[in-house]
Amino acid sequence: MTPAFDGDLYDDAAIVDPYPRYRAIRDLGPAVWLTAHDAWAIGRFQDVRDALRADEVLVSSHGVAVNDMLNGPAGRVTLTSDGDVHRQLRGVLMKPMMPSALRVIEDEITALADALVRRLLARDTFDGVADFARHLPVEVVARLVGLPDEGQARMLAWASAIFDALGPMNERGQAAIPTVFDMLGYAAGVERARLRPDSWAARLFTAADEGRLEPDDVAGMLIDYIAPSLDTTILGAGHLLHLLGRHPSEWERVRADPELIPRTVDEVLRYEAPVRAFSRYALADYDVGGTTIPAGSRVVVLFASANRDERRYEDPDRFDVGRDAKDHLGFGYGVHRCAGGYLAQLEMQSLLRAMVTHVRTVTVGEPVVAMNNVLRGYRAFPASFS
Repeated sequence: MTPAFDGDLYDDAAIVDPYPRYRAIRDLGPAVWLTAHDAWAIGRFQDVRDALRADEVLVSSHGVAVNDMLNGPAGRVTLTSDGDVHRQLRGVLMKPMMPSALRVIEDEITALADALVRRLLARDTFDGVADFARHLPVEVVARLVGLPDEGQARMLAWASAIFDALGPMNERGQAAIPTVFDMLGYAAGVERARLRPDSWAARLFTAADEGRLEPDDVAGMLIDYIAPSLDTTILGAGHLLHLLGRHPSEWERVRADPELIPRTVDEVLRYEAPVRAFSRYALADYDVGGTTIPAGSRVVVLFASANRDERRYEDPDRFDVGRDAKDHLGFGYGVHRCAGGYLAQLEMQSLLRAMVTHVRTVTVGEPVVAMNNVLRGYRAFPASFS
């Protein structure tokens, strides 16, 4: 009998606390039919890794959403391409975001993080998202992408909308569509002359000049920079601050041993994956632990569930800064691993290093959950340093 799960993975309760539903799916089997979404779910760690590596069978070129509207023809976009096309596009997209390229701005990011933490330390309270988590990505990433001011001002709204639209066409998904079309229209009309000459966006036009991209690829590639560049880092940094405030003993461990900073960031991204899931399309029958997903099926690959899988991590619902979680799937895995993952880790480590240097205690209050179909994070929470 095919294991089935009747719950909605995108209703309000699932967004506020998805983990009980993920555990139920993992317990049901390696591949589970989602009756509410007419799709399959894969939620166990090794099965998710294998699925993300099986990119010739579970493909992205038929869309990565959980609705037909967004899964229509998307043109040549990195997120929704496969094979040689994907390798070509990703090669251009990733060039300025590789660790070697980011070294030139590492000192700047470190200085900005240090100044931010010292500034917040002088305040009685601050907002953990607007004042802490959002500041560095907006300061750094928006400038690196290089859009004119009106584009930079809309990046946050565009990013939130596209992730809402990648879920089902529930109320959130439907409400996001006008903003998604606004983003598409903006990307199609970007004027090269208004971009910073050395920016990531300007480099796309240069790549087209040099034949590394088709001219029609530029607008879609701009979306690849606009949509995911900010949210993964903002949500990850928000979780970093909130988790350390909620777990003072873990904060003390990091303060006492700054060598734990990289592991702490990995553990944050494991414990609270910024992107809960993307979907894939099965071009052929796909076996998951003896369960066959038929060709033509939509498959929801649950990154956040895999990160809490007790088959991989001991006591996975415990936040442990000493855990070796570098294999976490918070940024996905395989050829479609989050392009901005290296930059997000650099910024989060820089923020944490500045906190370890200047802050003794971290205090946080109750968070307001960001109600988004695909993203997992907070819209706001009170915080203070001392």
